Amino acid sequence: MVISPKLSESEMGYRGSKSEIIYKYPQSQINHFSVKEQRVDGSYFIYQDRAFLSGHLPDIKVPYKFMKLRCTLMGGESHYQFRIPTKQFNIKCPIFFGAQMSTLVLKSQLKPWFFTGFADAEGCFSIKITKNEKLKTKWRVRPVFSITLHLKDISLLREIKNTFKVGNISTSGTKAVIYSVDSLKEIPVIINHFDQYPLITNKLSDYLIFKECFDIIKQGEHLHEKGLLKIVALKSSLNLGLPEKLKIAFPNNKGKLRPDYLFTGIPDPFWVSGFVSGEGSFHVVTRNSNKEIFTRFSIHLHLRDLEVLKGINTQFNKYNPEFSSTLGVLEPEKRISLSEKSVQLQIKKQSDLINTIIPFFNEYPLLGCKSLDFEDFKKVFYLLKTNNNKKPLPSSILNEILEIKSSMNLNRK
Repeated sequence: MVISPKLSESEMGYRGSKSEIIYKYPQSQINHFSVKEQRVDGSYFIYQDRAFLSGHLPDIKVPYKFMKLRCTLMGGESHYQFRIPTKQFNIKCPIFFGAQMSTLVLKSQLKPWFFTGFADAEGCFSIKITKNEKLKTKWRVRPVFSITLHLKDISLLREIKNTFKVGNISTSGTKAVIYSVDSLKEIPVIINHFDQYPLITNKLSDYLIFKECFDIIKQGEHLHEKGLLKIVALKSSLNLGLPEKLKIAFPNNKGKLRPDYLFTGIPDPFWVSGFVSGEGSFHVVTRNSNKEIFTRFSIHLHLRDLEVLKGINTQFNKYNPEFSSTLGVLEPEKRISLSEKSVQLQIKKQSDLINTIIPFFNEYPLLGCKSLDFEDFKKVFYLLKTNNNKKPLPSSILNEILEIKSSMNLNRK
């Protein structure tokens, strides 16, 4: 390839040039051609890439438009894609600009304790027992570990699948997506993880039942009546117990006691970020016709998980000793409150948010759509803080906050 003498950019301006290119093919054929060039002012162009979709977003059926920076010389101004290229940067590409990127293309951030925390929040251990006349017992037994999320969080499930190299992802209806592992060859990978990084909520009891059932299946005992009855007894204590069809089919089932569970503390800060990615909420709350606005972080659980919520509160206290660990019982002004069947941790004090909650999740990142809610939550928090929580807020700031709020949580697309 023949190149003209080197020029500094300040001297070069927008002058044209001509390159003579000689390309030798593997078959020893020679191709020779000339290209006219002209310097370009930092432009970019949009293109569609199905190859990327097949590798990263296979569930999206239409080609997606991507932005690509042009760093080459063009064959004259008539070959420009845009007459004034720099103005095209006003167009935002939803994949590569802004926080949306974290739900579409996740880097490998899945820490082991994060996954355990997320499974404590969203995971399900089940034993499927279905009729099958071809089998000796007339029943098919299948262990399944699964996580069901909204379709917009499919990238988080794909990250889990890519990390463990097992399982499948399928859709359920038009809005749900399920990651499931049910292969007898693959389930040991899941069991090995939870043996090394144990669950810490009541879900631990479900896991222990699930693991005992799997051991029975692995030995082939479920193919005989005695082993099948053992599994039915165990399943009666798993999750919501036996469905009505199985109660009728196995009327003499006496069940089995559920394994004892005792909360032993939060094992790692990444467990918290995993659990909050499933169960936490970041809200922007408006009152009095939008005249009063404040930010709030909360976790709402069943009453049986009160000790877990206290443990999370203690973890925040370890992260920042100034974060008071005083627990409120039936006192709404305190952080933890109880109702008849539920318990809630609620943090809205500005000093707690800026000194503890925000830096904690900056250091131990959330994943999935919850990370986007957190980013929007921070934007609103700092908008309020920089305006000293003025009442009323300037209309421009108020409108910006309301626009951010309109796309958070359930409204996020």
